[in-house]
Amino acid sequence: MFPGLSRVEQHVRKSPLVDDRLGVLVAVGFGWFLLLGVRLVVPTLFPSIRAEFAFSNTVAGSVYTILLSVAALLQLPGGIVADRVGGRSVLTFGAAAGLVGVTLLAIAPAVPVFVLGIVLFGIGTGMYGTPRVTVLSAVYPDRDGTAIGICSAAGNVGTTILPVIAGALAATVAWQFGFAFAIPLFAIGTLLLWLFVPTEAGRSEAGASVREDARAVLAGLVTREVGLATVIMLVMFFTYQGVTAFLPTYLVAMKGLSEQAAATLFGAFFAGGVVAQVVGGNLGDRFGQRRTMALLLAASAATLFALPFVPSTFLLVPAVVAVSVQLGFWPIVFSYTIAALPDEGQASGLGLLRTGYLLLGSLGSTFVGALADADLFDEAFFLLAGLALVATLCCLVLPVPAGKD
Repeated sequence: MFPGLSRVEQHVRKSPLVDDRLGVLVAVGFGWFLLLGVRLVVPTLFPSIRAEFAFSNTVAGSVYTILLSVAALLQLPGGIVADRVGGRSVLTFGAAAGLVGVTLLAIAPAVPVFVLGIVLFGIGTGMYGTPRVTVLSAVYPDRDGTAIGICSAAGNVGTTILPVIAGALAATVAWQFGFAFAIPLFAIGTLLLWLFVPTEAGRSEAGASVREDARAVLAGLVTREVGLATVIMLVMFFTYQGVTAFLPTYLVAMKGLSEQAAATLFGAFFAGGVVAQVVGGNLGDRFGQRRTMALLLAASAATLFALPFVPSTFLLVPAVVAVSVQLGFWPIVFSYTIAALPDEGQASGLGLLRTGYLLLGSLGSTFVGALADADLFDEAFFLLAGLALVATLCCLVLPVPAGKD
């Protein structure tokens, strides 16, 4: 019907609900906006939640670790299922699990129900994470870096806006309303995904068995392209975790800011990330993935190294926003990695990689915390800058996947 278009693109073109691919991007981006945003609502509301349930800080930290660990472990199952049944079903399930999870968080009468809500929300986030990338890559094969960048930016918009709304509701009404306001939004997001995402998006070619997909995935994972890309993602997620877990604390302890001012600057970090991800994805499509990634990561290394030298004045605002340049790298590396993976079992392969680097990279917060306890807070940022430089050097030796760059 539409010569030159893939089956997924043709499905979108002839859908009675959309006349182009914008509906897919909006639906997938809105789901990611909700899932990432509410994930940051959890630690935002911990002071009130701890008072309600008599949590210790250790228990609160463990609860958040459960959420992140479940989300990491579900990346691979999400990819495997998407390869078999298509991305729409998995994305819709992820949003629906988030809906049930946030509902339980809002109405939890006791700790066990609250923890169950945390687990279900982690399942939703984990199942959603991999197919959102492969679906957008399938629907936007010519501009996948830009599409993934816009979706990633939507997630950062959520992390910037939703915790603020939740905090205001907790302060004026009750902490439960900090979760409850998201319930109708999740219901809308789940419906949009079911209506707009093509059934076949993200699905492996029909006829391939699970065993054949597994062979293709394992063969694809041992290539130089995928190996180097995985090292880069691991190093940069480790760096990201270290920065985001302790940036507000660093600004208070080392720069003398108030907690409110530090929280505001933390929001500015994510706001800068919105711009970085949209611009980064677009630059990668226009000027080449490897060169753009190397430039962004070199800039990330420079900003992290410079931060300890910035005085506690108005210069901190542009300095903190500049640190967010590292977020612009993620849409490009996802696009690069997908191109390097075999078509069969593509989502499974990406899911396996994401599970690995998310679990190992989460140690970045522990690393920075240990250095901070040893009065080496500035040195922690110097070391993170060094890791970003290592990732930059890896970008310079990345091979070119077929049909890219």
